[in-house]
Amino acid sequence: MQDAIFAKPRLARIYDVWEGERIDLSNYLAIVAELGARSVLDVGCGTGNWASMLAERGFEVVGLDPAAASLDVARAKPGAQRVQWIHGDVTSLPALAVDLATMTGNVSNVFLTQQEWLTTLGGVHAALRPGGYLVFESVDPVGQPWLNWNRETTYVRRESPDAVCSRAGSR
Repeated sequence: MQDAIFAKPRLARIYDVWEGERIDLSNYLAIVAELGARSVLDVGCGTGNWASMLAERGFEVVGLDPAAASLDVARAKPGAQRVQWIHGDVTSLPALAVDLATMTGNVSNVFLTQQEWLTTLGGVHAALRPGGYLVFESVDPVGQPWLNWNRETTYVRRESPDAVCSRAGSR
């Protein structure tokens, strides 16, 4: 499932500016170390921050994303030449046997139906070596965090050569 806005080249180019520092990735690095993983499938790799970071550290990495514009941004990053980039979803994967599959950030939130989850989990399972792991994070909707989003306390403004970005949200 593709988040349609990331298919637009202009929006893909400002994504990293918008997201800011990826403080979550150090937690994922700790998990990679704990599990002893040497190969990683980055499901929903977007602009490639995580995949490129891993590749620069010597890991074997496959970055998968349905948004070609995001992959174009990813391919320009340091370490990107060592990543196998795949445009598509888990049904597009070649035969793999990775130690770990990850869905960082908000990737898991794009799967809205049971069928989307079953397809995704089945594709990830097929890409993992026996005994491999899937690690992802998700927002718990029970707490309804969006009810606290307001201009006074959660408004963010970032600038880049491509655009000025503003939004109210959980930052």
